[in-house]
Amino acid sequence: MKKKNNNDEIDISDIILNLWDKKIKIIIITTSFLILGFLYFDFSNKNYIATTNIKPISTFENAKYKTYNSLAGEGMVNINRNNLLNLFINKIQAEEIIISGIIKFELVNKDDFKTENDYQENVKQTAILITDQMRPPSNDEKKKNKNTPYWTLNFKINDKESWKSFIEYLENQVNKEIRGSLINQFNTDIEILKIGSKFKLEDIEQNIANELDDYKITITNRLAFLKEQAEIARTLNIKKNTLETEYFQTDNTIVTNIKSENSYYLKGFQMIEKEINLINVRKNEKAFVINLFTLEQEKRSILQNKKIERIKSIFSATPVADKDNFIAAKIDYVATTYKSEKSLLIILGVSLVIGLLISFMYLVFNSAVASRK
Repeated sequence: MKKKNNNDEIDISDIILNLWDKKIKIIIITTSFLILGFLYFDFSNKNYIATTNIKPISTFENAKYKTYNSLAGEGMVNINRNNLLNLFINKIQAEEIIISGIIKFELVNKDDFKTENDYQENVKQTAILITDQMRPPSNDEKKKNKNTPYWTLNFKINDKESWKSFIEYLENQVNKEIRGSLINQFNTDIEILKIGSKFKLEDIEQNIANELDDYKITITNRLAFLKEQAEIARTLNIKKNTLETEYFQTDNTIVTNIKSENSYYLKGFQMIEKEINLINVRKNEKAFVINLFTLEQEKRSILQNKKIERIKSIFSATPVADKDNFIAAKIDYVATTYKSEKSLLIILGVSLVIGLLISFMYLVFNSAVASRK
């Protein structure tokens, strides 16, 4: 039994020595398989998971809208980094621009489909897949190493250059359409302000006309009344103002009876006719319209209001007015990360194991052949 163990030890020693003697062959065979593994990885049809951040505008850019937002107030479109980012994300998720980009940069190969309908259907499905794989910012304390402060575009691709061109196009087109939308919304808001001012002005002018009409009616009624009272005074031969207060005394009380408007004739026809004459010769009737001054103040305030012109001036100084430099958000395509679906380390690891196994098998086979000779 002891002798058998010694033979085993000798055999193992022989194997180790044999391996050492053949180390150059082992290294060559293993290296060859490693090279084959690398070439397989490099030349095979690789797919990548591309991850690209969508970043909001900077604090500096956001500050350029502060003056406009402060002056514009309620009823006008508010522009800030959060609103712009939301517009950007919503515009992407609407899919129209994504579809045009997929077609433009051939992310879907048209030659792979028999009919136009099949191709268009696949383009739409690809656009839906891109939007579905968009991810919002995350802040999960349990997954701190996977958190991201930005929205991200995540998609499986096989052509880095086409994807880069696609997301660059996506950024430019989305920003272009958002700028147009903001300008249209601003113009609509300005038009609403103008219409509101116009309606207020029309209401005030109508109120002024009503006040003037009411004055004429009031004066006509007043003249009719005065003429009647003057005629009564002449009939009673009351030339001048007489006492308008009569005193009635009872046993314990003096009662004062003040004459009403119906006894206006007691003022005498001279005074009444003078009043009639003064009313008839008035040159500036507006001076006697009670509420007219206040209404004309309101009208002047509307006509002299420069708010709309000032808002337009300040809006023209915002980045929205700069066609070449406006951005609502930025797709950071330069910093896109690409993760291959095939791992180089795994392929090289498998190649190494296969290379070593083949080397050992070769040496064992070679030893067996040598021992038989």
